Amino acid sequence: MTKLLLFGEPLIRISPLDATSIGDHVASSTYFGGSEVNIACNLQALGVSTKVFTGLPANEIGDRFLTFLKQHQIDTSSICRLGDRIGLYYLENGFGCRQSEVFYDRKHTSISQILPDMLDMDSIFQEISHFHFSGITVAVGPEVRRLLLLLLKEAKRRGIVISMDLNLRTKMISVLEAKYEFSKFARFADYCFGIDPLMIDEQNLQMFPRETANLDDVEKRMRQLKESYDFKAIFHTLRSSDEQDKNVYQAYALGESFEESVQLKTAVYQRVGSGDAFISGALYQLLHHSSLKTTIDFAVASATLKCTLPGDHLSTSAASIEKLLANTQDIIR
Repeated sequence: MTKLLLFGEPLIRISPLDATSIGDHVASSTYFGGSEVNIACNLQALGVSTKVFTGLPANEIGDRFLTFLKQHQIDTSSICRLGDRIGLYYLENGFGCRQSEVFYDRKHTSISQILPDMLDMDSIFQEISHFHFSGITVAVGPEVRRLLLLLLKEAKRRGIVISMDLNLRTKMISVLEAKYEFSKFARFADYCFGIDPLMIDEQNLQMFPRETANLDDVEKRMRQLKESYDFKAIFHTLRSSDEQDKNVYQAYALGESFEESVQLKTAVYQRVGSGDAFISGALYQLLHHSSLKTTIDFAVASATLKCTLPGDHLSTSAASIEKLLANTQDIIR
């Protein structure tokens, strides 16, 4: 049986409507999510069973978030009810030349209140074949890192496949600290999504120059990381906007061979969650033992489709994503 475990912080997003700024009497929308939660929702829609291990406060807001998870058929049996807070973040959507801005309010949340002796490993890992976490989870704080380390060691002991998304949030952790911490946890991963912030050696403290690097540079970096960390495969995405301000999405993967995905373009409704949609699409295909080319094409289509929809997650079937790939002219023109 295939079942995927995710460990991460639940979040509530608050966004003003109509690309306005946060202020008094500003109409806003709320969205339930968090990277690992988004991925769990996406995978459930694709027919993959998931389980989220995290902390939620034992109050009305915690109850409502738990109901949200159950509505998506996510296994919540190992969630700890403790503490007083769910993480919040405020997103001001940009427009034109104005950049989007994010403001976090996520200190002392319930996930950081979980103690090591609360971990029932047999219950947490029951029927689990794959464990996924992100750099955001690493960045939450030292208490969460201690839990994550215990979970990763247990997953390795049980022969469970592990994947890591290197999504860096510099408002949560500095680049230098991330280089050291992410590198430590990436040693456990079989599959890695992203090429930085990781260290190839002790001198590799600068971020990879994504903006100026060519494809040969990217492939070289991926090969160095794959060899250094012994990944089964490593993935890298390129996201940009063209002259019509359409989102351009493409990905690369290195396993036994180096693969380049189809390039997809679309007008953007909302980019939030598109990275999580990419991860979900890739994990879905990896769980089905698909080729790397099939995996990244499907993942790019999943991420591109998410850019056209509101909310933080993508509740879309595999057939809908495959249909998009089969009819790319509909979104490229």
